[in-house]
Amino acid sequence: MGRSANHAVVIGASIAGMCAARVLSDFFDRVTVYERDELPSAPAQRSAVPQGRHLHLLLARGAQELETLFPGLLDDMVAAGVPVLRNRPDCIHFGAAGHVLGTTGRLHEEFTAYVPSRPHLEWQIRRRTAALPNVTVTPAGVAEPAFDAVSERVTGVRLDSGEEVRADLVVDAAGRGTRLPVWLQQWGFDRPPEDTVEVGIGYATQHLRIPDGLITERVVVAGASAQQPRGLGLLCYEDGSWVLTTFGVARTEPPQDFAAMCALADEIVPSHIAAAIRRGEPIGDVAFHKFPVSRWRRYHKMARFPAGILPFGDAVASFNPTFGQGMTMTSIQAGRLRRALRSPDADLAADFNSAVAKSTYPVWTMNAIGDLVLHQAPGPAPWWYRPVGGLFDQFLGAAETDPVLAEWFLRRFSLLDSLYLVPPMRLVGRTIAHNARLWLTERSGKATSPQRGRDPVPGRSDQRRAPRP
Repeated sequence: MGRSANHAVVIGASIAGMCAARVLSDFFDRVTVYERDELPSAPAQRSAVPQGRHLHLLLARGAQELETLFPGLLDDMVAAGVPVLRNRPDCIHFGAAGHVLGTTGRLHEEFTAYVPSRPHLEWQIRRRTAALPNVTVTPAGVAEPAFDAVSERVTGVRLDSGEEVRADLVVDAAGRGTRLPVWLQQWGFDRPPEDTVEVGIGYATQHLRIPDGLITERVVVAGASAQQPRGLGLLCYEDGSWVLTTFGVARTEPPQDFAAMCALADEIVPSHIAAAIRRGEPIGDVAFHKFPVSRWRRYHKMARFPAGILPFGDAVASFNPTFGQGMTMTSIQAGRLRRALRSPDADLAADFNSAVAKSTYPVWTMNAIGDLVLHQAPGPAPWWYRPVGGLFDQFLGAAETDPVLAEWFLRRFSLLDSLYLVPPMRLVGRTIAHNARLWLTERSGKATSPQRGRDPVPGRSDQRRAPRP
């Protein structure tokens, strides 16, 4: 699609909508973004983003993709005080499925992470997009797209005011509340098939001021496990404040107040981090949010799809937010959109939907295995999920004390190198050998000391113990 294209419309001014508008600005003479919600002129929470107060993690891959879209973004964020972690594993405490990664020394490969708050990142992206000469951000709601039944093509949008706006392409970045499946039915198409996982997540978040010098970590993640259905995340943001988000999976209720959040921290993070949390000064009240279902609308499987409209961001796939991948997956979709628009003779919708599916599949699959096998979410699962989940648990167990395996997992979880969280055979062999040595050592110790191997705290399993092979 070349510069002959005249006008593109984006529904929604979220991070996804702004990323889409940035890409479209290189292919269309005019791009209009419509948003019902009032957009603040400075970093601030938005009422239309109820999850905005909760912890958001920009993965290393997401930072790379956003810098490609918005050159200079990362330097500007650092200048504004956003913490940046350059090959500093001591600044990261990462627990996954009951295991804590053993990243104790300097990482061998370059690893740079940025820790902006959601309002700050959204504001940085929004102001850059709005400054583009051919992009207009308009405070108005879209009632529905305009559809021509003869050509089976979306020709624009109808605003809440009744005005109809012509467009060569409409991008639906309305998020999880998208109405595109309903519109498709109204136009005579099928709804897209959906994959869902009932993750049953409940959030409780408290913003804090933690005295300087108590902890070196700037990113703390303690994921849920089969034995412990609650977890937490703790991040330091650009203004020096901290955000503590606790959560429960599989419909387990999160803590209901700051005291209960501190009690959970005592259970699942190192004592110095838990002590720092207790010394934190709460900012505002505890905020709550629920995320019942992860959903992937598989538009690529539709036999017929109208021209002139594309689903984007969470309107396609909304991932389990405790894995922190949503913003990064949106940035990857932006790259897929750019490549699809560069093919002048292609079926734009088919190419884009297919490309998004290819990048979504590996991340969705590993999340689903984690939720259904390790987090015990209800629902059916393919037979092979359980053995893969078991192998995954073995790998994480070995990564507790093997820095090579720990670094590999940290990079893959951050979606660097590859979207597939599948270790090569050399690392599988390393895992088997590592766990076998630990098992033999433990067995030998038990033969000489009946006390060895007991849980260090009555009623509490040692999360750092490697599983038996």
